[in-house]
Amino acid sequence: MQGIDEKELMRGIQELANRLTTGMVVAALVIGAALITRIPTRVTLLGYPVLAMVLFLVAAAAAAGLLVNIQLSDLPERKRLRSHRRRE
Repeated sequence: MQGIDEKELMRGIQELANRLTTGMVVAALVIGAALITRIPTRVTLLGYPVLAMVLFLVAAAAAAGLLVNIQLSDLPERKRLRSHRRRE
């Protein structure tokens, strides 16, 4: 009979919640920047409002950071699972 490791379960749920929240913030930045591109303004960069471009860049950087974080944090987990399966 195996028990549930509550600490490990809560850590996994917290990690999932953090990723989900980050993804939602990135999506909100992209949507906000897309809406701002429709507003005429004098200050433009490549024909688009500077604020919209800044928001797109922040969203892209946050998304890239999230993807890197996922890859780096999941790698040790995958190795641990592989070694655990080999022992069984």
